[in-house]
Formats: sequence, C-alpha cells, structure tokens
Amino acid sequence: MTGPGWPDARGWIGIGQYGLTLIIVIAIICQPALLRVDAFLILATAIVITGWTGSVLAWAYAATKGGGELADRNATIVEKQVKP
Repeated sequence: MTGPGWPDARGWIGIGQYGLTLIIVIAIICQPALLRVDAFLILATAIVITGWTGSVLAWAYAATKGGGELADRNATIVEKQVKP
C-alpha cells in the first residue's frame, strides 16, 4: 500500500528489514540455544549484516527519490502525447 500517509517502497523495505532484525533478536532472547546452531547464525548474519542490509537497503537508499519522480513526470508527458 502506498499513497498519501503511507510509506513509499523505500519505507516498506526499511520497515521489513527492521522487522526481520527484530525477529532475530527476539528469537535469540527466547531461545539462547539458537546461538549454538550454525545454520541460524549464518542466516542471522546474512539478514542483519550482509545480504539484505548490504544489498537491498543499499540499492533502495542509493537511488534518488527525485529520479523516480522525474521518471513519473516523463511517463505522464508521454501518455499525454499518445492519447488522441
């Protein structure tokens, strides 16, 4: 959901990343034995540090918001030209 009062795609990506990190922290607090499971540590590290944070968030926040707005304006101009 986007629109007035709702976050844009970047906001949803940030909210999702925060949620994933929060789930990992809560899982560790509730089940400290997870810290001895290599598979959990690999996934937690990938989510919190490397994979999502390093890739998805970097992509989402490196793109300029103005660039997206410019693309929307250009698309509107093209649509007006195409309509009879």
